Amino acid sequence: MRRIAPILAIVLAAASVALASSAASAATLSTARARGEIGRLAAAAYPDLEIGNIACPPTVRRADGATFTCTAQIPGGFLVVDAEQDGTTGAVTLTTPNAVLAKSALEQFVASNATIGATVDCGPAPVIVRRPGQTVTCRAALEDGTTRTVTLSVRDPAGTVVVAAVG
Repeated sequence: MRRIAPILAIVLAAASVALASSAASAATLSTARARGEIGRLAAAAYPDLEIGNIACPPTVRRADGATFTCTAQIPGGFLVVDAEQDGTTGAVTLTTPNAVLAKSALEQFVASNATIGATVDCGPAPVIVRRPGQTVTCRAALEDGTTRTVTLSVRDPAGTVVVAAVG
């Protein structure tokens, strides 16, 4: 059975933040403001999640189109945030390639697509972070006493998943 359905479609919205030049050189940017903006945006996008440490390189070379990656610790994994610079203004655009999936929504999706009643477990973490193309494995205990392993494939950062396999 294959069915596309959006699951908790919370995506860190693209944002732009101006980064000041470091005192050492106008050729580098400090990422401290990017870390602060990532924390603010993540807290707004995921109000029920504890946002932990946010790690970025301390400084980056200032160049138009140059990129760097930061990570934000959340329960169950890390949210990857990609940053791309405008070398002229120092503005940085933040996006995430990750889908942040609510475990409970995935379990409900699998149960609702079962042909008979099922209790589903998709793991211990309250959220699951995956990139498009990656999978999530859930275990379904059916009313008839059998169990099935259900593999969901993540299609996009918005959280669209499909049932890829049932075994």
